[in-house]
Amino acid sequence: MHAFGVYGHLAGLTEEELRACMALLGGYECEIQDDVLDFVHEGGFVDIDSVLDALPSMLSPAARGVIDIIDRQDWKMLRCTLGRGHLSQAAIALDNALDTAYASEIPRSR
Repeated sequence: MHAFGVYGHLAGLTEEELRACMALLGGYECEIQDDVLDFVHEGGFVDIDSVLDALPSMLSPAARGVIDIIDRQDWKMLRCTLGRGHLSQAAIALDNALDTAYASEIPRSR
């Protein structure tokens, strides 16, 4: 098992935003389906902070997503949620991560 992992899911991306994200995430495994980009890094530490700093300004307010950053060595997890042009971050207890997985992606009733 790898010591460090980044698991991202971005949706609502335009073609231009998909290209920009692919350039930004050049060292990650990426998969595109329609307007959705999933990306993964497992292995050694990567500079995820520069990615997190860049995303809100390069994506439209319609883009949304979740990025989980897992440090298995220190047993910590950070969940980053992107929506309406803003990125929020919350520490998640790694033992309870599946209980809160993608909670922001659950459709809200109107």
